[in-house]
Amino acid sequence: MTGSTRPSTLERPYMSRNDVVQVTSPREAEAPDEIKKRSASPALPSNKAPARLYALDGLRVVAALAVLLFHFAGIDKATDVNWGENPRYLFPELFHFAKYGSYGVQLFFIISGFVICLSAWGRTPGQFIKARFLRLFPAYWFSVIVGVLVWRLIPDSERKIPTISDSLTNLTMFQVPMNAVHVVGAYWTLWIELCFYLVFLFVLIKPISYNRVYIFGWAWLLVSVIAQQKGGTGLPVLTTFAQPMSTALFVSGIALYLIYRFGPDLKLWLLLGGSWLIMQSDLMQHAQITNKQGFDRNPLLILALVTSFYLLILVIALHKADRLNWRWLSTAGALVYPLYLLHEELGWAIIRTLYGHLGAWATLAATTGILLVLSWLVHRFVEQPSVRWLKKRL
Repeated sequence: MTGSTRPSTLERPYMSRNDVVQVTSPREAEAPDEIKKRSASPALPSNKAPARLYALDGLRVVAALAVLLFHFAGIDKATDVNWGENPRYLFPELFHFAKYGSYGVQLFFIISGFVICLSAWGRTPGQFIKARFLRLFPAYWFSVIVGVLVWRLIPDSERKIPTISDSLTNLTMFQVPMNAVHVVGAYWTLWIELCFYLVFLFVLIKPISYNRVYIFGWAWLLVSVIAQQKGGTGLPVLTTFAQPMSTALFVSGIALYLIYRFGPDLKLWLLLGGSWLIMQSDLMQHAQITNKQGFDRNPLLILALVTSFYLLILVIALHKADRLNWRWLSTAGALVYPLYLLHEELGWAIIRTLYGHLGAWATLAATTGILLVLSWLVHRFVEQPSVRWLKKRL
């Protein structure tokens, strides 16, 4: 670097809270007062892609495979119709681990809070909406089509097929508020993600900055607490956009990103600690409810598992995983979203088709392998071309 420029964000472990406009010209280098004045302002919009965090890609892969194993080998009643018998007895060793795999969703939500801040920094609301639209919808629309075909061509004979109207409603991703049946059960998380994006737009009304994001984190967290008070608030919109547990997980990801970008301090530890405390209360209540439904999971083990997610992402936020640059993790991370969208209904259909011929373990392995290959094909030949085509026209 020359004396007339300052290091970029990626070359410094942390940025200061005011250090958000990079100085690039010799004229600016000769005017320190002007630099200080400009540096105190929020970041200007930028289309520059953020650095790839390979460790986060790795965690996303773990989360996706955990959810996949939960659906295929960790649910007592829901998978009877697909295997023909309880997976508790088909996979006695795996079942006791797989039944906790649903908490991969909680890992996804923490990562989402982190990544949304990463991708939104320096963008206008329009740029942010465009980026999220391109990220979510092309692969999603394809998965809805696949899901409808699976329901129609390879039904399980036990569940009611979604109506044509419900199937069309799924294309909007608004099936939860519109009371339509999910074509794929895993879609329920996408509505929560979509609400998160909509709420985060409030941060982008003005150019994003440390203080705006920090205040937003506390405000959204407190709204989620108010929405849970007994007797209700009379404002259902609060529980829609500040849902129990998921809000605390998103805010945790936001706090971890601020630690990653600006370095840790007491304010950020308080935000992270406060979000964890609220999350653990919601998590214990959720564990009690699901255990009454027959899931039989240890609440303390659940809390330890989700807390370990916090610690893993904290390692990344403190730049302790910066040297992890296995590029294959980037490719694997790109498969996570198509895999998540496709795995449930399509995976069950594959299991119903193969199990009588291959047996339990071989069917599980073959189904997972087939889904990974199909996810790569969707990413390569559906998602990427669609995104390129839409980018030019939006």
